[in-house]
This record gives sequence, structure tokens and C-alpha cells, in this order.
Amino acid sequence: MPSLRSLASGTARFVSDLGRGLLDVVYPPRCLGCGARPESPRLPLCPQCLQSLERAPEMGVAARLDRLPVGGGVFDGALALWAFDKGGTLQSVQHALKYRNRPRYGVPLGRLMGEAFAERHPAPDGVVPMPLHRTRRLERGYNQSATLAEGAADQLDCPARPGLLDRPHPTRPQTGLSREERWRNVRDAFTAAPECAGGEWLLVDDVLTTGSTAVAAGRTLLDAGADALYLMTLGLARQ
Repeated sequence: MPSLRSLASGTARFVSDLGRGLLDVVYPPRCLGCGARPESPRLPLCPQCLQSLERAPEMGVAARLDRLPVGGGVFDGALALWAFDKGGTLQSVQHALKYRNRPRYGVPLGRLMGEAFAERHPAPDGVVPMPLHRTRRLERGYNQSATLAEGAADQLDCPARPGLLDRPHPTRPQTGLSREERWRNVRDAFTAAPECAGGEWLLVDDVLTTGSTAVAAGRTLLDAGADALYLMTLGLARQ
């Protein structure tokens, strides 16, 4: 039986989504970059602003992970779609997706991630979203990484597998923590399902900063028997 808190949260999300849908009819969404009307109401950017986003360096994620004492050798390939600038257009997109109740942006953005991944790697056995602890998910109402994973999986013609990785232990927000503090905060935060053994998986998240969370999640999947592991994020933070 679902808890009263879960039912209340679900009802609040339904009312919020209904209200947001009605507002979008009356006040159609605008591009988060320039304020123009996007061609697709599901994408948060017009074609011009989408084209203006800076692609992340191809080896940028791998170089970032190599700075961690346990980051090397976890992923067979690691990519980010765009460079993430604080205060920039991509941050506006990521904040809308993550904090402002715009989960619908995740699927089309995830498809763009899947398209970029397919340029360099074959399709995996499935796409695994970075999980949230249940308390954080109840507070937010959804997992933004799960919506990105859904879009990436659709583009790559493979299943999204949100059940393969769990986050049973709550952790502090990573913002404001040093590299060492970030790693200590998340190193034991995840568990993996036995079904991940023998598979090749693509782990998906929204933004990579130090890479500590991604490495902790990746090591958990490898320890559970994954054969190969890839990483794809929407943005790569500058450091």
C-alpha cells in the first residue's frame, strides 16, 4: 500500500502538471535562451540557440574522471553533449528540467544525447539513469536523469533500465563540496541489481562536475558484474 506521503505527493504532482499544461496552452513556452517561440514545444530552445550551444570536448569527461584517484578504467567511453557554463543558456535548460517541473524537456534532450553517443559507440544493452534517493524524488516529483535516459534509449533503440541502479542511502547535495568531499559523500551511496551482470550499459546523468557521483555509480555496476560501461551527460561543467 502506498504511504499517505506518497499519495499526497502524487496528487500534488498531478495538480501541478495539469496546471502547467493549462498555462502552456494560454501562454506557450518560450526559448530559454532568447525568448522566441521554439519550433517544438517540448524542446526548451529555439533552433538558433540550440545550434549556439558549445559542444563539450570529446575527451573532456575522460580527462575529468582521470583526476579522481579511483576514476580511471571505470568507463569504456565517457562523453558529454555540451559545455556547461554557470549562468549560461545550458544552465537555464538544466535548471528548468531539474528544479522547475519541466520533466517533458528530458526526453527530446535525451534523444540528442543518444544521437551523439551513437556517433562514437554501438548501442548498449540498455540505458541506466542516475538514480535519486526516494526522499529527493518525492520532493522533486520525478528524476530528471530518468527522462534523459528515456529519450536516449528511444534514440538508440534499446530499453531504459531504471531498476538496475538504486540509491538507498541519502547523501548531502554535492554543490559546494570539494573534490575529496564529493567522493566521500557518494562512494557508498548506490546498489546494483543482479540483472546488470554480463550487460553493456550506458549510464546517463544531467551534468558532470568532478565525476565523483558517476564513478561511484559506475563502480557499483561493475562490481555487480557489468561487462562494459559507458557514460553520457547532458553537460560538462567548466573547472
